[in-house]
Amino acid sequence: MQIGTKQFYQSQLTGMSDLQTKIGRIQEEVSAGKKILNPSDDPGAYTVVERLNQSISSMDQYNRNIGMAKSRLSQEDSVLASVSNIIARLNELGVQGANSTNDDVARGAIATEMDQLSQQLVALGNSVDANGDYLFAGYKGNVPPFSVDKGIEKVVYNGDTGRKDVEIAKGVSTPTSSNGLELFMNVSRNGNQTVSIFDIIKNATTALNTGNVPDTVLSDLKGAIDHFSTYQAICGARLQKVETADTTRLTQLTNTKTTLSMIQDSDLAALASDLQQKTLALQAAQSVFAKISQLSLFNFIK
Repeated sequence: MQIGTKQFYQSQLTGMSDLQTKIGRIQEEVSAGKKILNPSDDPGAYTVVERLNQSISSMDQYNRNIGMAKSRLSQEDSVLASVSNIIARLNELGVQGANSTNDDVARGAIATEMDQLSQQLVALGNSVDANGDYLFAGYKGNVPPFSVDKGIEKVVYNGDTGRKDVEIAKGVSTPTSSNGLELFMNVSRNGNQTVSIFDIIKNATTALNTGNVPDTVLSDLKGAIDHFSTYQAICGARLQKVETADTTRLTQLTNTKTTLSMIQDSDLAALASDLQQKTLALQAAQSVFAKISQLSLFNFIK
């Protein structure tokens, strides 16, 4: 069967056009490094890729949350360590102040150091995090949680009862610090009452102005040691929870990226080989087409 000249030319042009399209597609895959560029390439795989990318995006957000939680909880742990050292020193001073052999000068020196330690506790209670938010103010991050009311000579709490929670994994959240009310203002007394650490110190210094530190204050100071030790343990448990979530996240992220790569990443070596073959085929087709196009009827007659 003979093929008409027009049909032959059209066939050659179509073949070269197909090769150019395939070469263009290969170049796109090489440039993107991915074999799935559009939903039409593989609708099922494209849907899976979208879901995996969303999962990676979520894990990136969890990573930011985990970083913030680690920072705040680590800072809280450091502050509580300093607070516990101060409470231990206050307890030592309380025991010294209970000694009946103290004279007015000795009691005055003990009271002065206690006042100074109280001021240090206020400063620690007003610690700020890396973003400049007050660590122990609850949701009132821009308000200094502790101040001294000069009128009643008493330390007051200006924050709220909130705790800044963040989600560190799907369905898993953690507070990033305790609030100042529970930490500094609610030290357990006799198991059924609470008193602020500042009032305990005030009671001690007031007693020292007239005599010795009473047993009730010593009991409160010992209770404060247990109180802050408990909150150090709470902080440590939260930090461990964050570390565990981060380890799990990293494993999930690695697995997700591996799966994503298997589905969408191009085989660059195979593409390079395919590109070379198709480019050579196109060049050969173009060369043959050019030569044939130059032939005339006279050439055939000769």
